[in-house]
Amino acid sequence: MPILLPLAAVFLASNVAAQAAGVSSAQSPGARELPPTIVASGEGRRDVAPDKATIVLGVETRARTPGAAGSANAERMTAIRNALTRAGVGERDISTARYSLHLQMGRTEADTQYVASNLITIQTRRLNEVGRLIDLGLGAGANTIASLQYDLTDRTDSYNAALAEAVTNARRQADVMARAAGGRLGDLVELTTQPGSYQPFFAAEASMRMAASAAPTPVSPGAVSVSASVTGRWQFIPGR
Repeated sequence: MPILLPLAAVFLASNVAAQAAGVSSAQSPGARELPPTIVASGEGRRDVAPDKATIVLGVETRARTPGAAGSANAERMTAIRNALTRAGVGERDISTARYSLHLQMGRTEADTQYVASNLITIQTRRLNEVGRLIDLGLGAGANTIASLQYDLTDRTDSYNAALAEAVTNARRQADVMARAAGGRLGDLVELTTQPGSYQPFFAAEASMRMAASAAPTPVSPGAVSVSASVTGRWQFIPGR
């Protein structure tokens, strides 16, 4: 048997359903479309003349006993330090980089010996005297040149210049892309930078062994490279 509802009840139910639908629509508006953007990256680099040099040289001595190897090493290293300080290198600019003493086994007992190795680091801003300081060390008993590095005392200005160049290059690329796409760049939305790279100039490879000679050691500093990179995002405005 069919069930008959009063007209008022039917109208009330329809009205409630319509109101509920209206509330749901108001709470879930359509998602706002984000404006288009253009992303571009740029790099900047500065090659700068160094203003300081770091020399790492050392002495390696061998003997049948550890005491003899260490004593011979200390004697030669003392002579090297004295020669450098007499040449005007400050005591605080000379520091020990590494010291080791180990037993080197040979094929026979007679070939077995102790090896003492002592490396010192020399800092100088007198770049025109680097070759002379190396020669003084070699003449006083050094038999190992571990490295020669040219560097910057302060990289701040060079990095800032490279960073500004990176931003300019990123903006230039973004502008080219915007015009090629038939529009133009709008406001900057985001700009980030990555850790910059830094390359001091190494004039000698590690563990290069040299012998003292009458001829002066020729050295010349190369450029120190400081670089920066950025990524930017700009609004894209369609139409020219």
